[in-house]
Amino acid sequence: MTGHWEVPKTEWNVPIEENSTLKAANYLKRYKAAIEADSLQCVGSYVFLWGQKQERTPTWYGVFLEDGKKTESVDVMHYIWNGTWPENRTPQILSFTINNKTAYENIVLKANTAYLASLKIHDFEKDKLNFRWEILKESTDLKDGGDFENRPKAVEFTVISNKEGELKFKVSAEKGAYRLFGYADDGQPHAATANIPFKVN
Repeated sequence: MTGHWEVPKTEWNVPIEENSTLKAANYLKRYKAAIEADSLQCVGSYVFLWGQKQERTPTWYGVFLEDGKKTESVDVMHYIWNGTWPENRTPQILSFTINNKTAYENIVLKANTAYLASLKIHDFEKDKLNFRWEILKESTDLKDGGDFENRPKAVEFTVISNKEGELKFKVSAEKGAYRLFGYADDGQPHAATANIPFKVN
């Protein structure tokens, strides 16, 4: 897992979280490079299950979400240890944008103005997808070493339309830093997730 101290930051100095698909790809890449490649010294592998907890965000470090759904990283562990992918795989994130901008583009929104968030998903089995959205204040309860952090409060926002991974919305929040979280589940106990930090001016 890539730590919050290892990633690019926005202009307002908050770390940009990798989406669940990129996290899973990094698990596989690092396993192959550091564990599988060392057949002489390495006798096995395991995942340290940190559990689900708030640490910078509620989705950063766990391989399960708050509601218990598995992320794509669980699929990768299945593949590594069994040599085959699960029969039903977790949805994958293709892209996540607000008005066609990614998390790396320092998104600034105006209050009470309509914006379009788009979460594009690939599902291997073409399961019907369920989308959920949430806006949280940027966390200010920042600790080190895994100490307990309070989950930021959810922020109310106006939904203008919400259909098949496209959310047209308005925020009426006060000035400050926030994140839009998008979740997509496949009706199975799997879900993809991503978030975009943004500021309200």
